[in-house]
Amino acid sequence: MVNRKRNDLTQLVLAVVAIFLVNYIVSFTNLRWDLTAEKRYSLNDVTKNLINTVDDVILFKIYLEGDLNSGFQKLQRETRQMLNELKAYNGNIEYEFINPNESDDKKLTKDIYEQLRFKGLEPIQVEEQTADGASVSFIFPGAVVSYKDRELPVQLLLNQFASSPEAQLNISIQNLEYTLANSVRKLTLEEKPTVAFLKGHGELSDKYVADLAKDLSQYYNVDKFNLKEFIADSITGEVSLNNQVLRLNTIDALIIAKPTKPFNDIDKLLLDQYIMRGGKTLWFVDAVSANMDSLSKASSFLSYPIMDQLGLTEFLFKYGVRINANLVQDMVAAGVSDTRNVYRWIYFPLVMPQVKHPITKDLNAIKLEFASTVDTIIAPGIKKTFMLRSSPYSRTVSSPHSVSLRTLRKNHTEQEFTRQFLPMGVLLEGEFNSAFANRVVPRDNSGQPFSLIKKGRKTEMLVVADGDIIKNQLNVVNPNIPRGVPLPLGYDQYTGMQYGNKDFIMNAVDYMLDESGLIEIRSRELKLRLLDNQKIKENKLYWQILNVGAPILLIILFGFVYNRVRKKKFAS
Repeated sequence: MVNRKRNDLTQLVLAVVAIFLVNYIVSFTNLRWDLTAEKRYSLNDVTKNLINTVDDVILFKIYLEGDLNSGFQKLQRETRQMLNELKAYNGNIEYEFINPNESDDKKLTKDIYEQLRFKGLEPIQVEEQTADGASVSFIFPGAVVSYKDRELPVQLLLNQFASSPEAQLNISIQNLEYTLANSVRKLTLEEKPTVAFLKGHGELSDKYVADLAKDLSQYYNVDKFNLKEFIADSITGEVSLNNQVLRLNTIDALIIAKPTKPFNDIDKLLLDQYIMRGGKTLWFVDAVSANMDSLSKASSFLSYPIMDQLGLTEFLFKYGVRINANLVQDMVAAGVSDTRNVYRWIYFPLVMPQVKHPITKDLNAIKLEFASTVDTIIAPGIKKTFMLRSSPYSRTVSSPHSVSLRTLRKNHTEQEFTRQFLPMGVLLEGEFNSAFANRVVPRDNSGQPFSLIKKGRKTEMLVVADGDIIKNQLNVVNPNIPRGVPLPLGYDQYTGMQYGNKDFIMNAVDYMLDESGLIEIRSRELKLRLLDNQKIKENKLYWQILNVGAPILLIILFGFVYNRVRKKKFAS
């Protein structure tokens, strides 16, 4: 008996020593197992590579602490878990959770709110029913990230038009890795690609693209390029097409924002060769002239086609896309306010992105104004993906077309809108053939033949049949900020709605220029197994008995089996 006890004690000591030894060895290794079906707690290789480049402390201040409802508690847990994953790969990742409502001093709390708003975080107003009535509180579901001398606000809760709070929460959790990793990318980016707005053809003025340019500048060098302005040779004083192409080639992506003046053959030749050399282009083009400002002077106006006047129809056709001279009318549309009511305006299609693509995944609704349809044409080797489509209740009207305010108050029926999923934006990817491959090109002023490239490098081109998708409004409503100040892109000051226009364009530029592949993380889909509230209500008693009784029965069963085994073991 004594020997048996001694052996048991020895085995116990050896087991304890082994456990401590294993824990000590494991502490020096990054050993983690993810047993979830979607590998939700495993970081993408792109994220790991990005995190490993962080060479100094990067601090996440998360303002999700305090008395939170179950939804925000879930977001808090998932954020903490994701930050722990990041920290496991790089010890320079640090974080803290802060309660902005911790102080009982209302003045101090108000000051904190103002500071967070100034930093770029927007609050969410939450109303909850209590025993004393309804209570209202403000929650800042976001973070402020600091790295060296840089600071960046990050919204953790993503808004999606017409989505339930549960769906928005699910989307936000799905995008947590991308949201946090993208903030690291912003802060650690050293060499920035160049994005330029094309000038020289009546494109939108700077004030109407100011908000997009501001956000792009966080990732890229933002510039302007006028195709019609040549730099003369310092010796001969002559201008050269070849030199202009070389200048243009220093730009990584070119944004063409609502041109209104014609492109001549030289302009198109320069753009063609830019594309052939791998340049990325984003076209936001109105095929029909139609403007809401016209309705401020009269109750109707005549829209008319301008695509042929721009000289872009045949040019884009060569690359595999055609913008039609029509207008899309949609039952699912953004609203227009007349100071008393907000009316649905069928000329403002509201696009709910459905295509599974990194550019459009989980985006808020995108607002278009007087948009047209696009068609694709056979172009060998070019992949075409429709990014923007109308709702199942839409139609087109050809131009010229009379746009009247009477349409605003008309009660439309679904039977009037018999077409569905009309394409209004398309992404083209591949190696394009030159639009000038079978044409005579001009000689350069230097006497050298123009070096025409007929088969291009692999590149991307986004074509959207609406120029206003990229246009931000100027303030005329809010008395607290100066009149004429550019407002956030996608924000409608007349209805108070925020649309996903800016995210769509930012994602498109990232998709084209981010060589790290971080944008691909947005394609990842995590399923939240939400409880069925109806089943919970119907089977409440069953689950209560099971949760309370089952553990007790298991303990009793374990005790019974343990005693039987013990008696049998020591009976001899």
